[in-house]
This record gives sequence, structure tokens and C-alpha cells, in this order.
Amino acid sequence: MKAQENRDPRGYIISADQPDFTTAIRFLNALIRTGVSVQKATSPFTVAGKNYPAGSYVVKTAQAFRPHILDMFEPQDHPNDFKYEGGPPIAPYDAAGWTLAYLMNVKFDRIQDAFSGPFEQLPYGELLKPTPKALPNGGGYTLSAAANESFTAVNQLLKAGAEVYRNPTDGSFYVPASAKANSILAKDSFGMKITATQKPANAIKIAPARIALWDTYGGSMDSGWIRFIMEQFNFDATVIYAADIDAGKLKDKYDVIIFVDGSIPAYSATPPANRAVTPAAETIPAEFRSRLGRVTQEKSIPQLKAFLEAGGQIVAIGTATNLAAHLNLPVRNALVEIVNGTERRLPAEKYYVPGSVLRVAVDTKAPASWGLESATDVYFDNSPVFK
Repeated sequence: MKAQENRDPRGYIISADQPDFTTAIRFLNALIRTGVSVQKATSPFTVAGKNYPAGSYVVKTAQAFRPHILDMFEPQDHPNDFKYEGGPPIAPYDAAGWTLAYLMNVKFDRIQDAFSGPFEQLPYGELLKPTPKALPNGGGYTLSAAANESFTAVNQLLKAGAEVYRNPTDGSFYVPASAKANSILAKDSFGMKITATQKPANAIKIAPARIALWDTYGGSMDSGWIRFIMEQFNFDATVIYAADIDAGKLKDKYDVIIFVDGSIPAYSATPPANRAVTPAAETIPAEFRSRLGRVTQEKSIPQLKAFLEAGGQIVAIGTATNLAAHLNLPVRNALVEIVNGTERRLPAEKYYVPGSVLRVAVDTKAPASWGLESATDVYFDNSPVFK
């Protein structure tokens, strides 16, 4: 018999008392859509000495799609293969890690031995819905920043004109009770925990952010995925193109601009002149011509700098962090070495991380990190690293 830590589990328990149970339900629905069978606890129970509340879910591995279940819960162990001794690594066909439970921050327990409990088999293929919860009585409500659906609710509240405040201590949201707020928060679709509280003394009133999202003619896949995610949580965003950036006065229209991988060119001491626009404007319909062009060092970067200096914020993802070099920010690439007095990027023989799930340390006091844990799983794919 293999050691416990080296053999596959008999099942997984997803407790109903975790900080973001609604996201755990989204995760389970992803499994159900692929044919996985799920059970639900009808009353409190104990397994392996740990107590679980009613409403917790169980996924047992003794079923047809067992390999897929393991893929969704267990870390992948990609072989450490090299082309030859001391040579570059052999790249995976696609990614080297993709554990969905980690990426969605789902809390679960891995149960090694056979177990049973007050579990009901859920109808096969039927998607789960959050259990409706009565809105607590009080003069106001607190929504945790650790729950993704809190952002969905807050965006609906702001669009409806309801007051929303942010607690700078932990990033939680405070919503004063009102007919408008109560009608929105009472919706069954949210499912997150709502607590009746008093308004924090240091609460800061917030307003909807004017968000812009970069894209390019023909479409950026990364930009499209960001837009899709934002739509799921009721964030409105205006898609902008290089010509919109070059036109300037960005702060008059936007508070935040999001740039994805491939949007910002690398800095050059001698930027290329007269970069061609492909395709030629006359070859495409007139209504799409405003989408042509690329972000350039000569025209676009000065406008982005002016936007930041006016109080705007930029979210740069992947190679969009090239912006740091354009703006001469006090950060440096951490993945470099000095060869004959010249700095160069580390070769694949010395540093190589294909698409993988990594655990990173997070500054939970930073506003951008409110709601996250001090150690968080992220998907990493040869992204820049700074120091």
C-alpha cells in the first residue's frame, strides 16, 4: 500500500463555511458541466475528526470521470525534462499546471480513506444555485471583499444610485440600509454572506470607476477574456484603441485603463520611425478604421504619462509592464544576468516557468489586494518579474 500522501484520495469535501462559498459553487458547476457527480450534506457531519456544516458538498472519486476530478483538485507534476544535460528544458505541449480549485481559491479537504455521511446524491447534470438567505435586520450591511459576488452586488448598487462605502482597514464594503439597497441585496443570486453592522468610522464613500480596456483591430484574445470576466461581475468598461490613446485627454474620460499582454511595446532608445499600419485603412470598412494602429513610444506613451500624472491609474498585465521602462520607474527586471558587463535576460537553461500555478506572497494591506489572503495561488506564464 502506498503512503497516504502518495496515493489518490477517496473524495473531497468542500465546506459550506468558507469565505467565498459562492465561488466554490461556481467551481462545482464547472465540474457538473463535464459530467461529474456531486453530493450534498443534508445535516452537519464529521469526517476524519473534522466537523462540517450542513450544505457542504462532497465529490467522490469513485465515478466515471475520476481522472478529470483529480485534475481539477490535485497539483500537476510536470516532468523536469531537458534536451540534453545542461541544455534548455523541453517545453510542455501547453501548460504545466491548471488545477482549477487552486485558481478559484476553493477551500477543500482531501479525504484519503472511504467515508460516508448524511449525503444526498444531486440530480445528474443539474447546476447548483446559492441557497437563498434572508437579509439581516440592521441599519447597514457589510460585504466581505473576500467574496467575489460582493463586487457583483456593489456594482449593481452603484448603478442603481445606492450609497456604498469601503472600509480601508480590510477592504470590506459597507452599504447603508435603504429600500433601494435592500431590494438589490435580497436577491437570491448573490449567495454571499451579508452581515448587519454599523458604519465604520473611517469608511470611504466610493463611486463607479470609469474603466477603459485596451484592444486592437482584429481583436486581442487577452483583452476579450478580461472583458468577459468583467461582464460576469457587472463591471462596465469602454474598449479603447491606439487612436483613442493618441488623442489625449484620457483623464477627462477614464479613471483606470487596463493593458493586457502584447499591448505596450518594449522600450527602445531609438524607436522605429514610420511604423506601418496593417492592414491598410482603405482595405477595411470605414466604421472599423478607428481601431487601426498600435501603441507607440512616440505618440501613445506621453499620453499615458499625462494620464497618470493627472491621477489616473493603469493596470498592466504581462508584457504591458514594458510601460515601467518607458516611464523610467524605479523597478528592474529580476530575471537578468550580467555577461561581459552587459545585462541580458536569463536564458531558458537557467530560468523557465511555463504556464503553471504558483503560490505568491501578497501584501494584504495594499488596496489592490484587499480581500486576498497573505499566500495566494496565481497562474504564471513566463511573465515579467520585478525587483
